[in-house]
Amino acid sequence: MNIREKLQELSIYVPEAAQRCRAGKGCLVWLPADAEDGSPALFLMPVTREQYEGLMVAGLLGPNGWYVEQPYVEPRAR
Repeated sequence: MNIREKLQELSIYVPEAAQRCRAGKGCLVWLPADAEDGSPALFLMPVTREQYEGLMVAGLLGPNGWYVEQPYVEPRAR
């Protein structure tokens, strides 16, 4: 399973052109996404509290971001 599939499993929409994602304040920032004229652009997607908590539990929140085609690695149990 890659990160794109894990995000979709958490009911989080992943734009088709998105290659990278990072967490923003109350949203996810997709890089790049296509603008109306076809040029690369940012795509901001609000996330619900449940989705945010799902991202935390899945270990997918952090300042560095991730490539959506990278393999998803489940966080270690504490």
